[in-house]
Amino acid sequence: MTAAGPPWRCPACGLALHEDAGGAWCDAGHRIDRAREGYLHLLPAGRLKSRVAGDAPEMLAARRAVFDAGHYRPVHDAVAAAAHERRPAVVLDAGCGEGTYLAAVDAPARLGIDIAKAGIRLAARRHPDCRFAVASSFHLPVADGSVDAVMSVFAPRAFAEFRRVLRPGGVAVLASPGPAHFAGITELIYGTPRRHEQRPHTADDPELPDAPVARVEVRYDLTLTSPAAVRDLVLMTPYWWKATPEQQATLADTAVLTTTIDIVVTVHELA
Repeated sequence: MTAAGPPWRCPACGLALHEDAGGAWCDAGHRIDRAREGYLHLLPAGRLKSRVAGDAPEMLAARRAVFDAGHYRPVHDAVAAAAHERRPAVVLDAGCGEGTYLAAVDAPARLGIDIAKAGIRLAARRHPDCRFAVASSFHLPVADGSVDAVMSVFAPRAFAEFRRVLRPGGVAVLASPGPAHFAGITELIYGTPRRHEQRPHTADDPELPDAPVARVEVRYDLTLTSPAAVRDLVLMTPYWWKATPEQQATLADTAVLTTTIDIVVTVHELA
């Protein structure tokens, strides 16, 4: 396998990486072996060794099951449509998880990174036509000005890094929870629906434009009719991990659940 498209950057020195079937190397002599699934490990040495990074394997498996069942198809379609708007040659999904959102995009080169190795393994196994790496959004292993669109779906947003890797005219495509997202789940856990707090997208970069160039709301009711389907939906969210054992038991025994899916997709010009 010889990867096509723009090179990754070496996590040790920042030089461009050359790739072949066995892995990647830079002109300074650093070498990265390719995992059996085809991805590269591009976190700088010594980072995140003390704990399991990113989403847990159980959360990723549940998310894959929910996506495979088609429950999030309108969201996938909206994110892909937003990314397609500029006809990008190179798309980067920063925080790609198990890869479904990136795979929904039609572009000549599709790159996905995540700090969760379990997610990257799932992504690389199913989507060999995309290129994946274990990496951090705050230290993107991508060359300056080499990407047309950066996607960030419910993931940490390092806007300074997004701006660095985007070409002139490049955009960031963001997907965030709307105020009514998962109202049925919060009502089941807390006894009353809890609205999502709407936070600005400027955690690390106050220069992000306040007004997006495009905005789409995806809102619909989703009804699940088996305990397994309900458990997968809740397990893929932070609510499962915040719930008490008693609340988890109630959720796992719930045979029918109707909840609102409320997602806001915005496009921002950063470069």
